[in-house]
Amino acid sequence: MKPWLFIPGDWRRPANKESFQLYWCQKSQLGCLHPLPELDQIESFYDIDDYYTHHAEFTDSEAPSSISFFDKLRTHLAWRFDKGVDVTTQWWKQQFGTSSYSILEIGCANGKLLEEFKLDGHKVWGVEPDRQALRFAEERNLDVYYGTAESLPPEITSRKYDMIIMNHVLEHTINPLLALRNTMELLAEGGKLVMEVPNNSCRALKESGIAWLHLDVPRHFYFFTPESLRAICEQVGFEVISTEFNGYYRLFTNGWIEDERKILNALDSRQSPGMVKPKANSKLQAWKLLLKTFLAPDEKKYDSVRIVVQKPYSTVDS
Repeated sequence: MKPWLFIPGDWRRPANKESFQLYWCQKSQLGCLHPLPELDQIESFYDIDDYYTHHAEFTDSEAPSSISFFDKLRTHLAWRFDKGVDVTTQWWKQQFGTSSYSILEIGCANGKLLEEFKLDGHKVWGVEPDRQALRFAEERNLDVYYGTAESLPPEITSRKYDMIIMNHVLEHTINPLLALRNTMELLAEGGKLVMEVPNNSCRALKESGIAWLHLDVPRHFYFFTPESLRAICEQVGFEVISTEFNGYYRLFTNGWIEDERKILNALDSRQSPGMVKPKANSKLQAWKLLLKTFLAPDEKKYDSVRIVVQKPYSTVDS
């Protein structure tokens, strides 16, 4: 692996003075933070009031009055060319039918998705390492437990599941191979894992550089592309069923633009000589990105990649 991006600080915790170095392997299409943090450090990375899981609902705070005609035009065009779909109960039925499943969500955040599946007739369980988010999930009257993908609680490991969801979780794991081996162990034969991570082959990362919102160092430790995500799943023994992409429209909203400007301003204030400063995001930059990407291949267009993989059925010699 070779040095890739130098991050002069954690933009969400300006009082923290630590800097971070990311490395990239071109052959495997995988990036990582090095050195990795100690386990007892990680909880402090999420000690942030405005982190998105620290609310009962995920909301868009952008006020309608702040959106101009050209903002509406830009986002409308992006919406028209956005074919990505979130993991919802409707998406689930299209993929897996209307049968009732036992579903485990690792990294269930505030439990909103699990609650929707429970109301839809599925049996659900959840695991969450962020104690603030876990409290909201518990208030939804869900069977949720404190733990991580690498260190699962006994209440979770005592049963098998038809389906496991890991939505923007694998990039947060210290040992993604162990996390995936654990999911393999928990799944029944033929069970499926639905997993989404940031897509580090997208054009938006190239344009925004260290200010790209989905880098989120140091909460993200590993940086995948569709190729490396499929490869790590196959290494564990999963069969890849499908690859999908998600996250285009949001790249062109005022909220996304402002967040990336905040990130760049926070990092630029460190005045680090090792920092490669990208051009600041702006509405003009968003228009340029739209023109470069609206007809681009999916892996260059979308900010997230989702795969569905399956635990193979055991073969018995006759």
